[in-house]
Amino acid sequence: MAPQHSASTVLSIRSDFREGQFRGQLKSELDRNGSCNSFQNVYRIPHFQHSYPKAQLNPLTPEYTDIANDWLVSFGVDKELGPSLWTSFVAAKSPELIGYVFYNDVEPRDFLWLCKFVAFIFAFDTKMDESDWADAVELSCDMILEMSLPLLWNDPENKRLLERLNSILDRLMATEASRERLQNRTFHADLVHARNESKSLLDVKMGPLASALRDLWLEYIEAVPAEFASREAELFLDILSACLWEQKNRKTREEITIPDFITLRRSAVCALPLVVCTDLIIEHKRQNYAMSHLPNSIFYGNNMQNLLAASADCLAWHNDAFSFEKEIYRDGDLHNLVEIVSRHYNCHSHTQAGELVIELLHDRIAEMELAYENLKSEASPESHPAIDRYMKTCRDWIAGTHEFHMTSERYKNSNSLSEIEEI
Repeated sequence: MAPQHSASTVLSIRSDFREGQFRGQLKSELDRNGSCNSFQNVYRIPHFQHSYPKAQLNPLTPEYTDIANDWLVSFGVDKELGPSLWTSFVAAKSPELIGYVFYNDVEPRDFLWLCKFVAFIFAFDTKMDESDWADAVELSCDMILEMSLPLLWNDPENKRLLERLNSILDRLMATEASRERLQNRTFHADLVHARNESKSLLDVKMGPLASALRDLWLEYIEAVPAEFASREAELFLDILSACLWEQKNRKTREEITIPDFITLRRSAVCALPLVVCTDLIIEHKRQNYAMSHLPNSIFYGNNMQNLLAASADCLAWHNDAFSFEKEIYRDGDLHNLVEIVSRHYNCHSHTQAGELVIELLHDRIAEMELAYENLKSEASPESHPAIDRYMKTCRDWIAGTHEFHMTSERYKNSNSLSEIEEI
């Protein structure tokens, strides 16, 4: 096990993250035995204990997991992934993540939609991270554009959505092979049809994953008013842009700064749409519980955005501590905060870097709670039920994610180099 680092060094690193001011690599007692960033290190998943109630699995989860998998098969996602990846995907039982997050206080129809949504996200993540697409923007180009269309279709002039679309197009145009494919695509023509309402979204030809997203999206916008549905669209477009950013980094193997990594990981972890779909739950509770939606004036305000950013970071950093073995040892993917911290601060070992990440995670949870208090202080009482529901989702995600990471086959490797410290 790695030597313990001093309290002063830990405080210094935590200060870096709080203030967003990252110095050069620390030459302190962290590296007195030399940097040991070799992939041959044994990695011990660090101890983590949150203060929220222990997550329990929604009893509908096994049934809805089967339904979600069958739903993906109906669009051909199993064939898109191929036999090996599909078998691994099914074995991971990804909807259990939602089952641990939404144990109660959610209607069965919403829970089923959430199970399908998280199954889709994990299938998409598997295709982007574990197939031959992992570092090939030119292979994912068509699918990324196809997946953008449903999110823009019903609000194609929305400035926030168009800003995110431009980010996606800029990343595609930066790669010559993707640039050529982009010029031959019907994407822009389809977007014109959306603006002119001259074609149905269902008439647009799409591949398996994009078709599954379209089906989910049509169900979502049927339930949630347009002004709130666009929030979800923005965040999923951010995910698509982040995935392209990750692909480029894998290809070039360029070093990434900590601030850029935090920004990238915040979207790439795919957490924010699964938090903001709280609007779906609120919509179905409005009439019976006198709960109104959170107005855009509050949603886009600093305190709410701070709350969402902190929530996403908590989920991303927890994921990185638990998935380090899978991503680094098994897949060779450097998009992991444990690896970034280990390199930047010259840690003795990856285990020591993982312990630092957990320290940073506890700080981020405290910042999330502070953002919640500030949000309630600024908002009028009629918005408090919606704010409380959002915060319940954020807290339940931390507890549920932890339980899922402790039990899921997705993060286990038969050729394990890690040692899991039981909690």
